[in-house]
Amino acid sequence: MNGISSATDVGTLAAVLYNTAQTSAQLGTLAAQGSSGLISSDYAGLGSAAAAALDLSGQVALNTAYQTNAGQAATQAQVAQSALGQIQTLVSGFASQLLEPASATQVGLTALATGASFALQQIASLLNTKVGDSYVFAGQDSSNPPIPDPATLSKSAFATAIQAAIDNLDTAGAAATQSQVLTAAGPGASSPFSATLEASNQPASADIGDGQSVQTSVLADRNANAISTGTGTFSTGSYTRDILASLATVAALGTATASDPKVISLLSLTQTTLSNADTALNTDIGSLGARQQTITSAQSELMSTATALTTQLGNLQNVDGAEVATKLSAAQNQLQASYKIIAGLEQLSLAKYI
Repeated sequence: MNGISSATDVGTLAAVLYNTAQTSAQLGTLAAQGSSGLISSDYAGLGSAAAAALDLSGQVALNTAYQTNAGQAATQAQVAQSALGQIQTLVSGFASQLLEPASATQVGLTALATGASFALQQIASLLNTKVGDSYVFAGQDSSNPPIPDPATLSKSAFATAIQAAIDNLDTAGAAATQSQVLTAAGPGASSPFSATLEASNQPASADIGDGQSVQTSVLADRNANAISTGTGTFSTGSYTRDILASLATVAALGTATASDPKVISLLSLTQTTLSNADTALNTDIGSLGARQQTITSAQSELMSTATALTTQLGNLQNVDGAEVATKLSAAQNQLQASYKIIAGLEQLSLAKYI
């Protein structure tokens, strides 16, 4: 019987088959690791490192969310600053024209009124600037425009109230008229802004990590950091309201007498209001610039943190590609050798031992 008992052969075959099954399973694991680059497709396969990997994965996910918030905040702040910059350009350019000699003529005043009406609509549209589906200057009510319909603002209750004040200029005088104009531009029935915006006191903000929240815009109807000077006769306390009121005032003077001292006086008061509004607006533009820097710094820190977290998680989850390739080759060779042994043992049938 060739010196080999049937019991020994059977035992040997069983051992080889077991080792072959183990090697085949190892080969499958190594192949999966080589394909995915991961030690295991689930946390259970990480053994003692599972808890740490799970915690790091949560931190990575949170960091990713913060990076998304910061990216959106940066875009919103940049768009808001750009829109306010365009408004400032319109305001400063228009304010410089109010007391020019040409404006003292009837033709000049008519042209000025036409320009004011156009600028009013432009600025109202800029205050309705959007990023995606969100209105930048609407605060928490970002799905609704701060100014309901810029195209019809010149025919709104706001414009009607201001026109009524201008029509009473001869009787009331310039100072009282401007005071009435600014009252019409303030909160209330004739406000140019939406009721939902006026009811809100929360500007848009974003959580960019570690409890840090940054304001990404300003509310369309009020200042952020700026303080509007000359309250009462010269300001509503909000540079946007002051700007809209001033432009609506000039637009309403289209049929007035250019040489009328009260008209000239009102234009002078309006220029003061616009100039003060321009100064306050510039302050908030600067504040938005500072917030953008804060967001940029936060983005840089978040990216550094993400790199560190990813590295730590990779050390727990990822395999050494070269090591896996070496083990895979060894397992394949071992499996081939096992198959050869099994093939040889299968030639030893029970008939050879009878």
